[in-house]
Amino acid sequence: LQASDKRKALEETMALSAQSLASVAYQVSSLASTYLQLLDLQAVQLHKLEADVSCVAQRVDMHKEKVSRREIGALTVPRSFLSHQKIASPPSPPSLEPYCRKPLNFSILDDIGHGVKDHSTQLSRTGTLARKGVKLATQSAGSLGRSARVPEPVQPPMVPEGKLSAASSASSLTSVRYRRGPGRPLPGDLPPPPPEDLALPPPDLSPPAPSDLEPPLPPPPALPDLEDFAHPPPPAAEEPPWVPKNYLDKVVTLYPYTQQKDNELSFQPGALIYVTRRYSDGWCEGVLGEEMGFFPGNYVEPL
Repeated sequence: LQASDKRKALEETMALSAQSLASVAYQVSSLASTYLQLLDLQAVQLHKLEADVSCVAQRVDMHKEKVSRREIGALTVPRSFLSHQKIASPPSPPSLEPYCRKPLNFSILDDIGHGVKDHSTQLSRTGTLARKGVKLATQSAGSLGRSARVPEPVQPPMVPEGKLSAASSASSLTSVRYRRGPGRPLPGDLPPPPPEDLALPPPDLSPPAPSDLEPPLPPPPALPDLEDFAHPPPPAAEEPPWVPKNYLDKVVTLYPYTQQKDNELSFQPGALIYVTRRYSDGWCEGVLGEEMGFFPGNYVEPL
């Protein structure tokens, strides 16, 4: 204020005030940077503390699991292991005897047990033949003795009329002939008829020849119905003129087929087709009754 140059004094004052403001701004910026560093350090410390806490939590969980397993193990029944001696391998493998082929002795067991030796093979054969001859003679004598007397009438079981088949009648006649002697004629050796209430209808079969005494054969089984699947009759000696000269083979149809297109064949089961060509997709080309066309290969079978 007392300076002679007022302007110079004002400039000095402005410079001092600017310097003071600059120093204040520097102090504020340094304080702000220091505060930011402090915040960063605190964040790092917080992260470290969080990691320590998570580690402690994991240790606590592990300890709880160990304790729970220990308690569960205490509730279970302990397994008792039987004490036994350990299996020890032999010090050296056993020596094997070398193979030696020996002839078989079939009489080594002859003296064991209560059997009796019998070296008379020829005698045993003769005895067998003699016994067989005696047995046959006894059987023939017994049959002759039985045939000498008249057989007594046997009361047959009650059978309704119309139920007796031809096979049963033939078997009854054959059994009557077998009970009869070999030298007696057939008609005069029949037993007397049974009472009227038990009489059977007379059989329709003619008496068999006396020389052939074989029992009648059973009736043949019923033939299956072949209307749905019938093979064609055997071809004649001369084939029809419409048969192609060069054909692969003959096939017979198994199922009916109706043509789906104009170039296909229609046929019924049992038709004879001459195949002229086969294709990889399963279709075939052939001739059927002067008609040539295509047909499926799975509807036929070769002859």
